[in-house]
Amino acid sequence: MKLEVDLSPTIEEQLNEVASRVWAETMQQEIEKRNFPEWMDLETTCDYLQVSRSNLSKFIKELDFPVSIINQTKRCNRKKVDEWMLQFEI
Repeated sequence: MKLEVDLSPTIEEQLNEVASRVWAETMQQEIEKRNFPEWMDLETTCDYLQVSRSNLSKFIKELDFPVSIINQTKRCNRKKVDEWMLQFEI
């Protein structure tokens, strides 16, 4: 006779662990976003969106990405960028 004992946590404990990890990651991403300035140069905007410079250029040229020119420098407002990104949420 073979006796097996399942020592793994219950399904509920596993789901709680997954949920807390997802929550922690989401909160970390939110905190990181808040660390970006309100007005960003293009390089900072790339970091904020986690995209390449060439992709950002395509967004600007083809997808009406919000860019302002301030003192002859292109700048992006973080709130406007967030609003623009909302159109792509599923």
